[in-house]
Amino acid sequence: MATDRLQFHEMGLDDRLLKALADLGWAQPTLIQEKAIPLALDGKDLLARARTGSGKTAAYAVPIIQRILTSKQTVREQAVRALILVPTKELGQQVQAMVRELTAFCARDVRVADVSGKADLSAQRPILMEKPDVVVGTPSRVLAHLNAQNLSLQSSLEMLVIDEADLIFSFGFESDLKSLLCHLPKIYQAFLMSATLNEEVQALKELVLHNPVTLKLQGSQLPDSSQLQQYSVQCEEEDKFLLIYTLLKLGLVRGKTLLFVGTVDRCYRLKLFLEQFSIPACVLNSELPVHSRCHIITQFNQGFYDYIIATDEQSLAKPSAPPKEEDDADKKKKKKKKNAGKGEGGKDKEYGVSRGIDFQNVSNVINFDLPSTVESYIHRVGRTARADNPGTALTFVSHTELPLLAEIEDALTGDSSDCSLKPYGFKMEEIEGFRYRCRDAMRSVTKQAVKEARLKEIKRELLNSEKLKTYFEDNPRDLQLLRHDRDLHPAIIKPHLKNIPDYLVPTALKGVVNPHSSRKKRWRPSKAEPTGVQRQSFKHQHRGRNPLKTFRYTGKKGKEGVRKKASQS
Repeated sequence: MATDRLQFHEMGLDDRLLKALADLGWAQPTLIQEKAIPLALDGKDLLARARTGSGKTAAYAVPIIQRILTSKQTVREQAVRALILVPTKELGQQVQAMVRELTAFCARDVRVADVSGKADLSAQRPILMEKPDVVVGTPSRVLAHLNAQNLSLQSSLEMLVIDEADLIFSFGFESDLKSLLCHLPKIYQAFLMSATLNEEVQALKELVLHNPVTLKLQGSQLPDSSQLQQYSVQCEEEDKFLLIYTLLKLGLVRGKTLLFVGTVDRCYRLKLFLEQFSIPACVLNSELPVHSRCHIITQFNQGFYDYIIATDEQSLAKPSAPPKEEDDADKKKKKKKKNAGKGEGGKDKEYGVSRGIDFQNVSNVINFDLPSTVESYIHRVGRTARADNPGTALTFVSHTELPLLAEIEDALTGDSSDCSLKPYGFKMEEIEGFRYRCRDAMRSVTKQAVKEARLKEIKRELLNSEKLKTYFEDNPRDLQLLRHDRDLHPAIIKPHLKNIPDYLVPTALKGVVNPHSSRKKRWRPSKAEPTGVQRQSFKHQHRGRNPLKTFRYTGKKGKEGVRKKASQS
């Protein structure tokens, strides 16, 4: 007989922490939480691999909070006891929010500060001078504060966490992390949390961990077909836009959806295309301010809008072209300082969507562009079917991408025979009637339109993020009204594309798209009219009054009769 799973109240946790867990609605721990929390409370170093959505954040946050609460019973001195390193600013804010939820009933005893999101070190200095118990940040930002002497960890740090460890090196933090480790004490407890155990994680293990316990949970990196349905459909460039238009407009894709594309330009190209059909969507762009990006994610989780178009971290990890030689060395320094923290094309190096961000209740992931690697596919699709929720993943594949699709299928089949992509049973000839509308919309989505839309949104979000920041702090309700899925198209949107005429809807979908269109509406008497009085239809009311129907043409005889009457008079 299988033993019962370990519950939160059996782990020896503080009552205030248990109350916060109950308020979050967590009836029992996930598998990674059940295994990791007791080991962490025993002081073990951990190397944990579990797929996205399995509850890794709470698996290390709960023991950190418990240890701080325990130590404060004997030591009253305020100091930074835990450091959580994350690869992206968005993940940093998410971790801070999770710790604050878990410390809802002990916020005075456990204080947390996120130093990854803001630009100026001077603005974060007062927060760090108060010595919060938990500091969250990216390796580069934490190292900058250490070098500026805004933060000291040499004597007080007890716990170190590296979340999404397999992304730390790929985001270019290797040298920063090695320098940061020199500022830490010789003895501390460390956790490495990751969705994969690649060579980079093994290198981190040698640097950080001491005799760790390795938790390798769930053989497959994605849920099985009972929870996650994965489909692929072969279509070329024009067919991609045609298919996404019909899927969204006909309501065949329902629920919150993430649409992944290859580049930022493709994000805006797809957004402007959908705007032609009055389908609102947000773009999660690495060029936007971090406050705007986090606000977009928050409103998406709260249900303000259903579609987010995004890229993943692969486009940021690509090495940029070497800089051209400069005549003046000072120009080089100025340019380097200006672009610090930026990736290729001015993108934020510490930005990532497909990993780490907790998109809540995502029903569908659509790979509008096929990801370039198997790992990227797994990270994208891992945004849905999180915890015990079901999800669907649909991938568009061109004929040139079939070898990569085969590689993805082989990798998934290697993990589990129940994690394969199935062909999406959709007949393209059924939606051929929509093609002229698709082409009509694409004529308006020019390169110039995409460029203007990008500039327009960046200007708008900069205004919202900087100038209105103080206002929104004083008026939080107005912040809720701020939407990020507004129209960006500089050209006039054709109004006739908004609605779908019935004759274009495929026969098999008529009952699904317009279930009430075939039913005749029955007249019901209004409250103002007597029950026994029936209103006549327009046809009956105006019968005999329509001059086009009452006119009688009598021919020549009629004309002669009129002349005779005129002569007699």
